Amino acid sequence: MKKRLLVFVVAALSFIEVMGQEAQKKDLVGYGGGRYEVFKTGGQESIDLWFKWMELHVKEDTEGILALAHDDIVIEAPEATLNGKAELKEWMSTTFTNGDLTVEHRWAVPLRFVNDDGSLNPGDWIVNDYVVNYKTNDGLTIDDSEANVYIVEGKVRYMKIFTFKKETRQTKKVTFSVDLNNSDEVFSSVSVFGSFNNWCASCDYLTDLDNDGIYTGTFDVAVGELQYKFTLDKQKVEEQFEAGAECCKTIGDYTNRVATITEDSELAAVCFNSCTSCK
Repeated sequence: MKKRLLVFVVAALSFIEVMGQEAQKKDLVGYGGGRYEVFKTGGQESIDLWFKWMELHVKEDTEGILALAHDDIVIEAPEATLNGKAELKEWMSTTFTNGDLTVEHRWAVPLRFVNDDGSLNPGDWIVNDYVVNYKTNDGLTIDDSEANVYIVEGKVRYMKIFTFKKETRQTKKVTFSVDLNNSDEVFSSVSVFGSFNNWCASCDYLTDLDNDGIYTGTFDVAVGELQYKFTLDKQKVEEQFEAGAECCKTIGDYTNRVATITEDSELAAVCFNSCTSCK
């Protein structure tokens, strides 16, 4: 009886192991190295590190970026290939001196490669899509790209950048003004975001230096159509308009303020959430 029980237990454990392997295999996807089903979901911490890496570029924090870079980092970009921290530092010294960056992350997926023996590769691949706006005295360059980023033990070790579309536009100085005297909102900051800054609510802040309730700011905007909105506390509260509003343009589910920029401009002050002034 004991022998039969032992055989049953061994068989049951084998069955559980096989089922466990099958269940694990169902979580695998993709293709690589001549094999199918070789990737599983990586860690969210790798996404956070990648976002931090790009945020440090926006802040022009050279030391912060180098702290996240592996000593033997390799970056392959359409313009150049960088090998090691020294070349990365030299590239940043030129780029950060000549212009300002803003970044819009569109999507990012972390993947972990599964080796032939079933073990996991020690690093995460981040496959992602983003847009970089690079402002210089000559204009605005919009860079629509994807990148494959390899992160190991909290360090960016390898990156390959693929640029799908890159265009440079002439820019003009545009002054934005929003009147908050009639607003009941409680806020600590006011900003403008739109097509000129990749809809970044924490990039271009407005100020009210004379305490008259009207917040203003002047920024570089590409020539052509401009869509934008005013927002409070980094998009905690943003303007809302009905489709068909006279000062707006509706595309899909989004209705935004719209203007055509051909020269340096000072847009008329308007009430928050309104096409007209507060007066």
